[in-house]
Amino acid sequence: MIPPQIARGLRQAGHDVQAIKWDRDDLLRLSDLELVRQMGLEQRTIVTNDIADFQAIHDLFLAAGDEHHGMIFTFDETMPRTKAAIPLWVSTLSELLCEYSDDDALRNRIRHVI
Repeated sequence: MIPPQIARGLRQAGHDVQAIKWDRDDLLRLSDLELVRQMGLEQRTIVTNDIADFQAIHDLFLAAGDEHHGMIFTFDETMPRTKAAIPLWVSTLSELLCEYSDDDALRNRIRHVI
């Protein structure tokens, strides 16, 4: 649901990111739960604005003693998914990725981008 130009901008800034819909169509048919599991195996953090569904998955994982590799939640009010906001997305996520650069920095954690 996030424009692919954001992933491209982050890659140009040196970050190893992928946009599921454009870079990983093999993941499109996975349920959200399966996606979280797969991203955990690949040690990738998920960026989403689908807070209700992914918060529930986070809670489920923690209750079951399972692990995920992190979730970053965004809000359309502060991070609109528009062409004009792409530089905001790239700079905000780049700063966040630098702040949490250790491999396990976001393991089993949620970070809200407000």
